[in-house]
Amino acid sequence: MSYKSEVKLDQRDQEIAALEKELNLADQLIKKLKRQNTVLKHRINFLENNSRPHPALVASRGNSPRPNKREYPPGKGGALVRQQRSKTRAIKLWRLRVATIAIALLGFTLVNWAVSSLTKLKPNENPKSVAAKLASASLSGQQSTIPAWAKASSQDIPTRQSGKEDLEIVYNLTTPPQFQPSEKLQVIVDELVAIADSKKLPTKDLSITLIDAKTGEIAGYQQKELRYPASVVKMFWMVALYGQLENGIWKNPQDFNLYTSKMIEHSNNDASSFILDHITNTKSQDKLPDNQFTVWLNQRDSVNRFFSSAGYEGININQKTYPIYYLRMEEPAGTESQMRGDPERPLRNVITTDHSARLLYEICLTKQAISAVASEKMCGLLKRDLKPEAWKTNSETSEDFNPIVGFSGQSLRDSEVNFYSKAGLTSSTRQEAAFVATKDNSTAYVIAIAGGDRAYSSDYKLFPKMSSVVFEKMVERSARK
Repeated sequence: MSYKSEVKLDQRDQEIAALEKELNLADQLIKKLKRQNTVLKHRINFLENNSRPHPALVASRGNSPRPNKREYPPGKGGALVRQQRSKTRAIKLWRLRVATIAIALLGFTLVNWAVSSLTKLKPNENPKSVAAKLASASLSGQQSTIPAWAKASSQDIPTRQSGKEDLEIVYNLTTPPQFQPSEKLQVIVDELVAIADSKKLPTKDLSITLIDAKTGEIAGYQQKELRYPASVVKMFWMVALYGQLENGIWKNPQDFNLYTSKMIEHSNNDASSFILDHITNTKSQDKLPDNQFTVWLNQRDSVNRFFSSAGYEGININQKTYPIYYLRMEEPAGTESQMRGDPERPLRNVITTDHSARLLYEICLTKQAISAVASEKMCGLLKRDLKPEAWKTNSETSEDFNPIVGFSGQSLRDSEVNFYSKAGLTSSTRQEAAFVATKDNSTAYVIAIAGGDRAYSSDYKLFPKMSSVVFEKMVERSARK
């Protein structure tokens, strides 16, 4: 980047910082004016109530004069005093009303000025300058830009390398693996579908992909059906992040270590929100005008382009998983809900079991995802300890999400295997992609299962049962070779 460009960026940053400071001052003034407005309204009500005496008091005034009350004799003098007092009260009421209106107008003007200063797209502003402003904006009511656990660990906020602020990359493996269909593997998959059917589960909402890592053969059931991935999507965000780290976009790659660990090992939504914001250079914020939202959405969609350019057809992974505690978001809001469109039929994250099985295969089997070094690190994050003492005590909170109970690894705890997985669970779906390899390396396969219905979500025995069947059949298959 040239010296002039750096100066322009510094000036822009200073202008944005100045606007933010002015906005904060305006916000404080508005709050103060609102408090004053409330006080004035109370005073107006008090004076109005006292200017209209209660009928009961009027009726009794002649018979029981109040003690210590100054009385005026009848005549012009008394009438004049009462008239002056009435006029004074009226003037006070008029002044208070004018002050209230003035405060309201001032507050309204300040709000409009503050908002227009930060969000108005000027004719000479290009998308990059808009993006810079959007990157510094946030959702109303947010109190933090990083999770509490990141603050507690004095975690540094990642920053991009100068000159690479807008650099967009794509997945390095542009051609999908050339798997060969297998009738024998298909028999195993069909047996899994029969298990779901025997439990009266809706098989129309089921997808399965099975890959024999030793032979490169594949089989599946509705494996190209796009389904909501739940937290399995975090495996994709991890790969996109490592793509940027390997391409030198970030100054200190280690600044992401805590976040990637939390996102993959604990399925933490705060960590995944933070990572998605950073890899797409966006932030959750209040709804935007159409022209600014187009810029924001194009940036967020970069994570889709990362994979779709490599043959991951139909993929959509640009939306966060909830709740996000550090942003105080129980559900999508602001721009996050704006991109979902119709609330009755919202756009959501979608992948296929072929997508998740392929990605896991490329990370842990071929180790070609991003690079051999990056694949080794990512596969390490996906490794699960199947010993009961390692997972039985885990709670079912999002922070301590248990990727073993109710999933494929539970039925393999007594097997001599290395197990790698990313699981996802919501009230209406159960998803998992797992790589299983015996420790003698005689058997190795990838299994991805997606159950997109509440019946799958509530069934904690189905995936372990399916996993047990697949493992037994795959070991037998390897022994016959």
